[in-house]
Amino acid sequence: MLLPRAVLLLLVLPTHGQNSVTEGPGVLLPPPKGACTGWVAGIPGHPGHNGTPGRDGRDGTPGEKGEKGDPGLIGPKGDTGETGVTGVEGPRGFPGTPGRKGEPGESAYVHRSAFSVGLESRVTVPNVPIRFTKIFYNLQNHYDGTTGKFHCNIPGLYYFSYHITVYLKDVKVSLYKKDKAMLFTYDQYQENNVDQASGSVLLHLEVGDQVWLQVYGDGNSYGVYADNVHDSTFTGFLLYHDTN
Repeated sequence: MLLPRAVLLLLVLPTHGQNSVTEGPGVLLPPPKGACTGWVAGIPGHPGHNGTPGRDGRDGTPGEKGEKGDPGLIGPKGDTGETGVTGVEGPRGFPGTPGRKGEPGESAYVHRSAFSVGLESRVTVPNVPIRFTKIFYNLQNHYDGTTGKFHCNIPGLYYFSYHITVYLKDVKVSLYKKDKAMLFTYDQYQENNVDQASGSVLLHLEVGDQVWLQVYGDGNSYGVYADNVHDSTFTGFLLYHDTN
């Protein structure tokens, strides 16, 4: 027991020439006041409690920019925005390719009815249809040269005209439809002169209607004339047919 105590005493005695005691590496403790030289230090006490945390330090310098992260999930569709202003019209595009040829349509039936006739001699009988026996055109045979009457076979609107050479007598001519005078023409003969009289009209006809010319009045107005160099003509044709 004596040997360990002697060793311990040697360890705790101050080194020659020292006036203070160390506490830990590099820390000098002053000798206790009033103590004698050669005092013996006690055993170190227990560590004290942790002190309160110090203040936050200054912000460090920003670090380098990190790598780009992965794309996030697609968000929900937003509300439709307001309609924008109409832009300027663009340039005209190139013509498109022609479409397919259509199916053949039904052929349209063309209604035809026309005649043009003339006198071959002077008229001397009043108040009966004038028989125009010189045929210029009567392909549909709707004009009857034996009676001097046009017979309607297609209902619709017709145009009729006549051109009369007046010679030797005055002329009074009327255009009839179904035994009713529709148009009158009068021309007074000038002695030693050949005169002209004419008229035209639009008439709506039904199937079976008849149209003709005749001299009206007394027997002194039958100056309707024709020869090899003078003509008196009667013409009529369908403008358009009824659709119902």
